Amino acid sequence: MMRRFAWLSLSCLSAVLLLSAVSATGQDAPAPTRPPDGQLDPTKNVQHPVLFSSFHQPLPEQYVWTHDPAHQSDAEQDAPRYFRAHFHLDSAPPVAILYLAGPQAADVFVNGSEAERMASDPLSRIGPKVFWVDVTRLLRTGDNVLAIEADHGDRLVAKILPAPPGMFGQPSGMAEPLLITNAAWKGTRSNTDGWQGASFDDSGWTAVDAMGGIESNIDFFQWNQDAGMYMWPRYQGESPFLAHTFLPAAKVTDVYAGLGSFENVDALTAGDAGQDFIVHQGPGHAPNEYVPTLTLDFGREIAGRVQVESDSDQPLTVSIAYGESIDEAHDEPYLGVDVLHVTPHGTGVGPKSAFRYAQIRFLSGAPEVKFRAIRVEDIYYPVKYQGSFESSDKLLNEIWETGAYTTHLCMQNDIWDAPKRDRGRWMGDTDISGRVTDAVFADHFLLEDTLTRLIGSLPIRGAVNGIPGYSSYWFTELADFYKHEGDKGYIASMHDRIQALLKFMDLDFDAEGHFISHTHTWLYVDWSPGLNGTNPETKKATTLEYVRAYRAAAWLLRELGDTANAEHWEQRAEALTKTSQEQDWTESKNGEAEGGSFGPRWQTNAMAVLSGVARPEQYAGIWQNVLSHVGEATYRPSVISPYYGAYVLDAMAEMDHRQGALDWIREYWGGMIHEGATSFWEAYDPSWPKDDPHVDLQADDTAGYRISLAHGWSSGPTYWLMEQVLGIEPTGPGFATVTIRPDLLDLEWAKGGEPTPHGLLSVDLTKEHGMTATLAVPEGVTATVLFPVAPGAQQVLVNGKAERGRFVEGGKRIAVEVPAGRSEVREE
Repeated sequence: MMRRFAWLSLSCLSAVLLLSAVSATGQDAPAPTRPPDGQLDPTKNVQHPVLFSSFHQPLPEQYVWTHDPAHQSDAEQDAPRYFRAHFHLDSAPPVAILYLAGPQAADVFVNGSEAERMASDPLSRIGPKVFWVDVTRLLRTGDNVLAIEADHGDRLVAKILPAPPGMFGQPSGMAEPLLITNAAWKGTRSNTDGWQGASFDDSGWTAVDAMGGIESNIDFFQWNQDAGMYMWPRYQGESPFLAHTFLPAAKVTDVYAGLGSFENVDALTAGDAGQDFIVHQGPGHAPNEYVPTLTLDFGREIAGRVQVESDSDQPLTVSIAYGESIDEAHDEPYLGVDVLHVTPHGTGVGPKSAFRYAQIRFLSGAPEVKFRAIRVEDIYYPVKYQGSFESSDKLLNEIWETGAYTTHLCMQNDIWDAPKRDRGRWMGDTDISGRVTDAVFADHFLLEDTLTRLIGSLPIRGAVNGIPGYSSYWFTELADFYKHEGDKGYIASMHDRIQALLKFMDLDFDAEGHFISHTHTWLYVDWSPGLNGTNPETKKATTLEYVRAYRAAAWLLRELGDTANAEHWEQRAEALTKTSQEQDWTESKNGEAEGGSFGPRWQTNAMAVLSGVARPEQYAGIWQNVLSHVGEATYRPSVISPYYGAYVLDAMAEMDHRQGALDWIREYWGGMIHEGATSFWEAYDPSWPKDDPHVDLQADDTAGYRISLAHGWSSGPTYWLMEQVLGIEPTGPGFATVTIRPDLLDLEWAKGGEPTPHGLLSVDLTKEHGMTATLAVPEGVTATVLFPVAPGAQQVLVNGKAERGRFVEGGKRIAVEVPAGRSEVREE
């Protein structure tokens, strides 16, 4: 089908502007559509992933800088640096372009003559700025000297290419560079007269600090610090173990032709491949507000970048604005590119980010501009969905799938908090997304690498991520990883670091066990008033997190045969438990809300339960006075993030309030689904306004579009449903032992499984004979089933044979061991 949008006359322009101003969202507007069940992750069924290592060799140019003292003032860090490089040309090329990136500003000299003074916007989120300048006229046959003054930076990369200007894409057949930054360059912090000249004697300058190839180090790809480098010729900026695939838009929306017109818009979607998409620019140079514009909807959150493939004989420019919501793309994009140059029949790419929508504005080009494609390059870590969950509740199925996809989106160059912001390793986030990784993907490499880099090398000089509570989560995720994967060699390699981090953490307590924060580090528990920053509540909650960590660390040390240290940290956990009970537990007084609890906060009480500080006889008070209010729309004295919401779910299960937790999953995470989420958000509250949900999200002590709509720490219900409904919980390393505690709650049926080193362990539950559990246990796994029984029941049937087992949970369940292979367990 061909669709053509006619040119607009100025007389009808106001009407078009009025139409184009109608928002695609609104209080009464339906939520964005969602892919069919099981098809949310577009890479789920890719059989042969195309790895970056299969088609891209890391670029040889290196980041360089001067050798600087370890401790500098801000003024010293921002002071200019001076660089020089000598190179020889057998003949001067007909065209030569210098590319430079890293500093915010630079003054470039070739053979003593100034080529250009360059400067970028210091407030731009896109960094570093890639500068380019034609230096053809300044080059000469024989010896040449390039001299650069670099301001406000910590690294520099440069190269000279015999290529036409504007080559910002990834063209094939590009000539080899004439010069690149490497260890042969020289640098200094001293401004000496004549340093720019070709005859200047730089023999006294020292060699630069060469940091390695710009694509050689996974750390170069963290924290959005390379967002601008996608404008660098041939730059891919991905680890070799990542893969990519290309996806067309699912939908084209907000089409505004301005003074031009569009042809074959359907070619941008999957339904009309094989035709060029054509933009007619219109007469003359239209003002920016009248340039042709449209928005691509990719149907789901994507981690990647937009590619623009020209099929035109002349260069063109476009702008790209990304948005996780359509309002972000239109109003305040976190990332994008204001001017993207695309060479004739070339390809231009935007920065890597996470988004669902991309607004494309066609700024300049020939009167008729043809495009082979405008699509997204989906960048992902190739894994298999080995774990699964499905039930009689469609919403829960969507929640499980969305949590798994959210975690997968965050598996990039290590496990990130989010693929839009911050694009870095945060241990608190990894404690949640790591548990999903363990249960669904059974991935070793990326999680191990993330944990190793987070703790760093010996000696330990600070908290993980600089946050004391995040040090505690390093231990809890390491323990969960070991229970799932069973790699004792890796745990053994961490032994000395385990001990060193524990000793560093323990300095935060005085002799009486009170938290004093000896390093005076910023404390963080949750993005909720009073739960970040140094105050009594954060000290209380961080202490509870430490107790939980000490217990996890003691278990790991005991597994390694280090009994003495295991006992020491168990004793420290018990001592801190006693102190916390004495100073933080408040007995109920006259029905006060905070009585019979560890204060009024959901987060603190949940961690008291999970750490073992709260005794079982105290659960009733915690539930009645605090956690029973979770999910009540009328009780929201302080917000909770989806991150700490996972710990609340775990605590509710520990206190045997799983139905309440399931109801809250439906309300809270299901609320995001109802509002259009295809990945779970960094922050959420069902009571927040709905007309533009994204702009009203609150986290990081701020609110607005900056808040991420794909955050790994929000994926907790995915592992929770597998652990608390299917009941699968490994108790020994590598599933050597596992407890299966099935609980259908209000569901009619549920099924799924988890990968183990021995094979898939599956559970199929139905409401027959009360409940029937059909299990498939791999060889090498010792499985104990905690099966629910009616009052007075003395045994259960395992494959039709009566088994008495032992009573647990106050007689509500019978524990029986089931053999490897297929078993059916039901009440007699």
